[in-house]
Amino acid sequence: MKPSVLPEQLPADFAAIADSRIYLRALSDIDRAKLYPYSAPGGGYVLAGGALYNLDQAQIDRHEWLFEGRVAVLSVGSNRAPVQLLRKFGDAAIVPVTPARLLDCDIVHAAMLGYYAAVPCTAYPCDGCVVSLNVAWLDAAQLQQMHRTEGIGVAYDYVMMRNVVHDLTVPDQPVYGYSARSGVLDFGDGSPAALPAITAVGRRFPAVSQADAASRVRQLVGADDGRSHAAFIADIQRQKSARDAVIAGLQNYALFHGSPPWQAIPVTIDGLEDYL
Repeated sequence: MKPSVLPEQLPADFAAIADSRIYLRALSDIDRAKLYPYSAPGGGYVLAGGALYNLDQAQIDRHEWLFEGRVAVLSVGSNRAPVQLLRKFGDAAIVPVTPARLLDCDIVHAAMLGYYAAVPCTAYPCDGCVVSLNVAWLDAAQLQQMHRTEGIGVAYDYVMMRNVVHDLTVPDQPVYGYSARSGVLDFGDGSPAALPAITAVGRRFPAVSQADAASRVRQLVGADDGRSHAAFIADIQRQKSARDAVIAGLQNYALFHGSPPWQAIPVTIDGLEDYL
């Protein structure tokens, strides 16, 4: 029989992750920009009742019901992190997350700013590169909320991914994800830059920190003035028009790949205004 699950708990055989406070520490508005893409466990986990629980193959085999009615969504940036999932879905949410690898791609800085002023990221083809990511298994309501937070159809496209390899045995179904509509940021000679916070094997692009990516964005759009970076972040978070001006300016420095290993899926949804 399927175990009974309450919003705040899982069955008794799920063990809490000992260092979960590292991954769930609340972030200030400034740190949401500066610390992107945030810390994430290397293995599987379940976010439930605002806490983290271990999810390994034995747990998956015992609790296959966890995945029923859920869609597999590859997380390439902050969605890897429990603190971001908690922020998006709330304390009552139950979200299984499993480790996976994306082949022949790297995770690079996108040519835009997020609504909280981070330089976000997106996948970009890179032959031979393998990045360690995870897959969030979302129910229907969570998927709709994820679409909103990703600014679907404006900031990101919803896509069906190829070249995803699961590290655990999970339900066999398509893996979806999000791809930045703005393209990726050119760091010179027509090359993007990868996020050092994302583990990769066979990386070919230079790795550039969030701080250095933000500095390049400010330089490219003429916003490298006397403001501290904290003041710049606060201005971007407060003024949508300022953020839109930066995004528009970055289109002069955007790269697009002609044949990425994913296919866009049209999605229409309301409630995007708070995330653009």
